[in-house]
Amino acid sequence: MNRIAKLFFFLGLCTVALKFAEPAVSAQNAGGRIIGNVTDQSGAAVPGAMVTITNTGTQISQTVVTDNEGYYQALSLPIGTYGVVIAKGGFQKAVFDGQALQINQSLRVDAKLSLGATSQSVEVKEQVGGVETENSTIGETVTGAAIQQAPLNGRNALNLALLQPGVTETNGDNTGAGNYSIAGGRTDSVTYLLDGGLNNNLLDNGVVFNPNPDTIAEFRILESNYSAEYGRNGGGIISVVTKSGTNEWHGSAFDFLRNDALNANTFFNNLNGLPRDVLKRNQYGGTFGGPITIPKLVRGKDRFFFFVGYQGQRLSQLQTNQVNGKVPVFTPAEVNDGNFSGDPGVVAFLQSHPFFQPNPALAGQGIIDPATFNPVAVNLIKRLTRTTRTN
Repeated sequence: MNRIAKLFFFLGLCTVALKFAEPAVSAQNAGGRIIGNVTDQSGAAVPGAMVTITNTGTQISQTVVTDNEGYYQALSLPIGTYGVVIAKGGFQKAVFDGQALQINQSLRVDAKLSLGATSQSVEVKEQVGGVETENSTIGETVTGAAIQQAPLNGRNALNLALLQPGVTETNGDNTGAGNYSIAGGRTDSVTYLLDGGLNNNLLDNGVVFNPNPDTIAEFRILESNYSAEYGRNGGGIISVVTKSGTNEWHGSAFDFLRNDALNANTFFNNLNGLPRDVLKRNQYGGTFGGPITIPKLVRGKDRFFFFVGYQGQRLSQLQTNQVNGKVPVFTPAEVNDGNFSGDPGVVAFLQSHPFFQPNPALAGQGIIDPATFNPVAVNLIKRLTRTTRTN
């Protein structure tokens, strides 16, 4: 075999090896797992029990079997609500409904099976929430309507991070990029994940895409002790998982309004007899999702789904430029000739800085030498004056 043939053969082996290694090196998990132990009434393990785990929204099922110690686990499950059915010959079925699985969670569903026919079942509607014993990660999760109803300024979903203890906004002594400090870490050392994929800007390590709250299914902060799958940064993890379609059609429409007609005037505008600042902002859009049914497939539903979302913004804003409660308005004489007659502040400045007016008599009158004007500043003032008159 010549060298070129050997090279292609080696590359082919590497490709196959990487293909089979994908599950081990895949992106950070955006879902969770369901685990548990199955025992009989005496507490003895029940091996060989069939555990069927079904996503309530999509009706996609996964079946696992308990081992010799009665233990089972279903890995890499998308977040959502699940139903768990545990069956074994000679025992009544155990049915658990409404089991909510969150990001990075190990949801434990244990069952004690009673003797009886498999046609009989014991339904468990709710379980007492237990302490997380499988995962040492310290974090907090926001799900459901709380994401859409939270009073987020500008509908910035990342502000949900501030609901977690130990999270603060960026501070002056941290010159790096980023918006939040998690558990005292650097603001530019936060890993942003979107549906399990890296969402960091490689230039400044900030976030790349921030979806609107109506498209988010779950928002989670990981502060410390997170597992090895979360590498790259030590300052914390902000993980966002977007919604997905289900077998049911669902959607939403929204228009969030801010308008000066609904605002009170500011203190300094009132003090100076000025009207309210102009503000008209609309953040509008909607979401839509459901099943994709292909007639040629035996099972149209429970297989393909879609979900789309859109948000737009229109903003019209005009703010009054105020200094110490006063509105500076320059006269044509001041702008064109530098004539600030009667302004004691300008007189004092010119007397202490003769460069701007070498003539002491004119300096005492508060007249700046036009030859010292910065041409860039002159053009800027003219442009701003013209724009203000046009508006």
